[in-house]
Amino acid sequence: IYIDHYQKNKTMKLKTLLITTIGAFAIAGANAGETVPSEKAVIEEEAPSLTGDLSAGYDTRYIYRGLWFGDNPVWGNLAVAKEISPKLTLSANAFYIDIADNDLAYSEVNLGGGIAYESEFGTFALGAIYYAFLDGFAGDNGTGPGGQTDTFELNITYSRELFAGINMSLMAAYDFRIEAEYFELGLDKSFTLCDWASLDIAGAVGYGLNDYYSFALAGDDADGFTHILVTIALPMQVAETVTVTPYIAANFSGDARKNGNSGSIGDDEVFGGISVAVSF
Repeated sequence: IYIDHYQKNKTMKLKTLLITTIGAFAIAGANAGETVPSEKAVIEEEAPSLTGDLSAGYDTRYIYRGLWFGDNPVWGNLAVAKEISPKLTLSANAFYIDIADNDLAYSEVNLGGGIAYESEFGTFALGAIYYAFLDGFAGDNGTGPGGQTDTFELNITYSRELFAGINMSLMAAYDFRIEAEYFELGLDKSFTLCDWASLDIAGAVGYGLNDYYSFALAGDDADGFTHILVTIALPMQVAETVTVTPYIAANFSGDARKNGNSGSIGDDEVFGGISVAVSF
C-alpha cells in the first residue's frame, strides 16, 4: 500500500496516497508450509485460511489519481484475502482517512472487495469500491458535484511480470455517480538491498474520459491525461510481521488536472510519507 498512493481551497478535489485500490489490488494467498519427513508419513502444514495486514500511515499530501485532495492526512487500512484455489483469490479492505489540518474538515471511508484469477498469461482482477465522503466530496460539509457525498466504482485489472522483475498493470474503472471512466498504466520494480529491506520504484500514468473529476469549466480537458506519478519507497521489515515503509513521490499534472491543481499545489508536486503494516 502506498498509496496511487495532500491545503485546501473551495475547489473540487480527489484523493491520493498511493493507496492500492481493490481493482489493482489482490493479496496472494499464503503457500502451504514445508513438509516434514517422518518414518511413517509426511505431515504437511496447512496454509492459513485467511491472510492480510493492518496498516496505518501519514502523508504530506493527499492526491488520488492525479487530483489534490488535502494536506497532512492520516489513515488506516485493514486488508484481508482468502485463497479459494491455487489460482483464485478473494480479497476485501476497509480504509479510513482524515485530513489532519485544522483548515479543512475532511474524512473518507472506502470499502472494497475483489476477486483475482492467476493464469499463465498474467493475473486478472475484478473489483468494486464504495467511497463515502463523510464531510462531503469537497470537505467542510461541501457536497461537491451534483450533491455528491459518495460514489461507487467497478474496475478491472490485468497485471503480469514483463521481464527482469519489471511488473506491469493495466486498470479500467467506471464511476457510477458521475458516469465517467478512468484508465491507468503502472510499472514497478523492486531491488533487494539486504535480507530486511528493499528499494521499490513505481510509475503510473492516468487517463480520464467524460470529465472524470476534471475542472472543465476552468479549462481542464474533459478527456485527457490526468497525471504521471513516480514513487520511490523503502520497505523495511523491522520484525517478522511488521514492515515500515517511508516513501517520496512526484506528481505531474496532465491536461485533465492542471487547472484543478494549479490553484492549490501547482502543476507538479513532490510529497512523501510513511506507513507501518502488520501482517497476519
